Formats: sequence, C-alpha cells, structure tokens
Amino acid sequence: MAALTQEQIEAFHRDGYLTLHGLLPQEHIQPLIDELAAGVEAGVQAAIAEGVLAADDAHEDAPFATRLALVSGACAEADWIWSRYFSEQKPRTAGMFALRTAPALLDVVEALIGGEIYAHPQYNYRAKMPNQEITNIPWHQDLAYLKPEEAGDTLVVNAWIPLVDATAENGCMQVIGGSHLLDLIAHNHRETTPGHKGSRGIARDELPEGEVYTAEVAVGDALLTSERLVHRSTPNRSDTVRWSVDTRYCQLGLPTGRESVPGFIARSQNDPAQVTADVDEWEQIFAAGV
Repeated sequence: MAALTQEQIEAFHRDGYLTLHGLLPQEHIQPLIDELAAGVEAGVQAAIAEGVLAADDAHEDAPFATRLALVSGACAEADWIWSRYFSEQKPRTAGMFALRTAPALLDVVEALIGGEIYAHPQYNYRAKMPNQEITNIPWHQDLAYLKPEEAGDTLVVNAWIPLVDATAENGCMQVIGGSHLLDLIAHNHRETTPGHKGSRGIARDELPEGEVYTAEVAVGDALLTSERLVHRSTPNRSDTVRWSVDTRYCQLGLPTGRESVPGFIARSQNDPAQVTADVDEWEQIFAAGV
C-alpha cells in the first residue's frame, strides 16, 4: 500500500501542509523521549548540587510532559536547567537518529520527493516551556533561515513531530494554507524579549491572506510542511512542556541552503549502500564536515 494517497499528495502540494494521524509507532519515538528524560534528570541533579534546587523539589515521579516545568518552577532561577541542558537543540543521538530514519516517516517523504532522501542539516528538538517568551517563534518561512539564493528551488519537506500531545493551549503549530505558493516574504520583524533578540519573522501587516489552520496533533502524529509555508508556534499557556521535533528532508543532490553543515543519506533506492547506517556513522559524517 502506498504511504500516501494521491489525494494526500495533491493536498500537500496545494496547501503546503499535510497532517498525518497515527503515523509513527511509539517504538520510534520513545528512545528520544528517554534520552530527553535522562537529560532532565541530569539537569535536576546538577541544580541540586549547585544549590539552585532543593532535593525535596526534584519531582521524581512527575511525567515527562510536566517534570521539567515543575522543577524549573521550583528552581531559584527558573530557566537554570533549560538554559544549560535544553537550549542547544540539535543532538546527534541514537534516539534522534531512530526518529529521523523511522521507516513510516521516510515512506511518506518518499511519496513526496522520491526515493533518494537526504536528511537535511537543519533539524531540532524543542522544549517549549510554559510562558517562556523566547521559545515563541513568530510567523516565518523556513527558507528564510537557509540561503534562499542556493536552495530556493529545493523542495524541503519538514516533519513536525510532537513528543507530547500538542494543543492550542500548550503551543502547537499554526499554518497559513496556500502561502507556500508565494515568493519569499521579507523577515524584518523581531519579537524581542528582555535579554534576548528573539527570532526573525514576518510582520503582521505583511502576512499573506489565507486560512489559518491550528494543528493540534497527538503523539504518533506528524505535520508535514514545505519550506515556503508561512507558519508559527503559538505561546505555551499550559503547565506542561511542549516537547517536539522538526526534521527536514530533501532530494539527495539538491542544494540544502546550509552547505557548510552536512546532513546524511536517509534512504536511497538507487544505491542502498550509501545509506547512513547508524548514529555513529552520522557522527563521523558530521565530524568530517562532508
């Protein structure tokens, strides 16, 4: 059975996005969740050792979705753990590799760009904390953060994958349907917060017309978007951490717009021997810069 129906493929190219429910089995998500949970534990122990957090406030039994928020709220400095353990969001770990190479995910990407799939250099996990302004990403197009003069003709498929259920309350994605058909829009707006420059985005008076879709998605779902689609993440007004991953793919051999940073070959129908086998090989590729 094809990974996507013809109607789904047409919808992606027409709207610039596609929501897929129940795409990913837990076995491809859980290793990364376990790694991030271990990172929370390491941050908690470091905070206790530094006297920033009382041992009685470690919240050992709290679930993954809430523990980082709970211990951060109990710290003498609210962002102490996040800034030291979760502000750098591009880990090359076994869990991230397993998610980025999940067969079900690569199957739908193949339906859109073909069987020669390059895992793009640009990927992230995100720990969007409650009421944390720095993690509010304004309206933007992903292409604006690459080198559009190099990659403007490359279809880059982004898979936005929740690690906890993403809702309007905890900061899910919003997209403007059909906006990917427009040229690159100037990203001259910056939502500044005290002590931070904030992310570049599109000013409200320059937003294109179109229906805004609020993409509430559950664990196992994925939201696919293209590199020109105008989208944003909404503020997290809940008491949970909105953990998510965005991982991008393009056709092997096309410009990525991030040529100084290597990605890796996730799938090749023409030459399977080229495919990056595991996280250790990914790390070697990155270290070599090729």
